[in-house]
Amino acid sequence: MVRFPSQLETDRLVLRSPSRRDARRLLKAVVASQPELRQWMPWAVDAYDLDKARAFCEGAAHKLASEEEFTTLVIPKHRRRVIGCCSLTARDWGVPMFEIGYWLRSDQVGHGYATEAARAMAELAFRSLAAERVELRIDDLNARSYAVAERLGFEWEATLKANERGTNGELRNTRVYALFTPNRLP
Repeated sequence: MVRFPSQLETDRLVLRSPSRRDARRLLKAVVASQPELRQWMPWAVDAYDLDKARAFCEGAAHKLASEEEFTTLVIPKHRRRVIGCCSLTARDWGVPMFEIGYWLRSDQVGHGYATEAARAMAELAFRSLAAERVELRIDDLNARSYAVAERLGFEWEATLKANERGTNGELRNTRVYALFTPNRLP
């Protein structure tokens, strides 16, 4: 039995697992935002094409089936177009501990969609998967992204200094935000 659902709904969004037929819509969202995504997402540095979008969709299905990750397309209920992705990765089922990741189309940033999607993933982790810890790991320069964590009440635990290479090849710092069972979402 798979512990992750195939879909979540919020007030404004449908978060559902991608299928191969979603590849063109995903490609359109990535290409529309690639200059901005390239700053933060290693997979967005090189050209993104239909083959990569198909591989992403197929990989998401495999990760869902293996209970490794619940990757979703972010789709507004009123428009039915892909505006981003949000994922919940199982880092350690023994704790249980999870990590949330997300990105949005550049023209959809600032409407609260990332916060709404991340909240839905955190709620899933705590309510349905018995999470004890949920993390967000965010580049220290990505203020818009860590504002999402702060709005959701995640605690800024640490900044890992020079812990990995950024997409520009330079060392970067990573902020680690966490939420725990006792203090859950506001």
